[in-house]
Amino acid sequence: MLFEKNKLYKRSELHDRYGGSRQRGISTPNKHKLIFIFDSGMDEEFGYENGWNEEDGLYYYSGEGQVGDQQFSHGNKALLNHVENGEDVYLFESLSKGNYRFVDQLILIGFDIQFGIDKNHNQREVIVFAFEPLHVIQEEAHQFSLAMQYKTVQELEEIASRDPKRATGLSTSARKLQVREQTAALHYYVLARANNCCEACGQPAPFKTEEGPYLELHSLYKESDDGLSRPDQVVAVCPNCHARLHKGVDRVEFNQHIINAIQQP
Repeated sequence: MLFEKNKLYKRSELHDRYGGSRQRGISTPNKHKLIFIFDSGMDEEFGYENGWNEEDGLYYYSGEGQVGDQQFSHGNKALLNHVENGEDVYLFESLSKGNYRFVDQLILIGFDIQFGIDKNHNQREVIVFAFEPLHVIQEEAHQFSLAMQYKTVQELEEIASRDPKRATGLSTSARKLQVREQTAALHYYVLARANNCCEACGQPAPFKTEEGPYLELHSLYKESDDGLSRPDQVVAVCPNCHARLHKGVDRVEFNQHIINAIQQP
């Protein structure tokens, strides 16, 4: 993870390093596959109701737009499509002027359209996103591991390719199960596709574990290897190639080489 949980960060320094809007609640740096949510703690003042729900453990976030019906544009569109676009979502909570505490990395569970009041006290439609902490999803995705081992490559790919935003209209529990199943399927699909060989150098997995030949998952587009991605955005690689992809002087060129190889018919 790029940021340390509960650590205090200056918002100005985050933008100096990564870019993105310095004022909006949703910041989308152009040159990085990141989305920042800055919870100012002043949500109700602008007609928003953001925060954690203790019963279901989800973080609910109202979209951008202080006046009129909210639309899926700008930051709202980025949050909606963050998985398929390979962008990680990071939540920061305001503690004092300009200082924010990093809360967690989030995964979209779904969204709902609700009626609310804008800052002019007029009724309008509000997009309410439902997010869950990444580490919770990863921990609970293991319950699907046994089932995934008996599915075909085609079945795994179909499940891994699901889009969380399609969960709209399902119950919260159904949304959670769907994303956990998708997370497990992605892991097993990429390993099955690799067929026990590194997808970077082509060599067999360097050793075996109790679960089988050992390969590591690498995200070709994101800043980190954590979180959900489309199956074609992740590869299984040996530890040596994985280290090169993150630390080698030619890591950018090497990563692009793999992307080009995968895109070839």
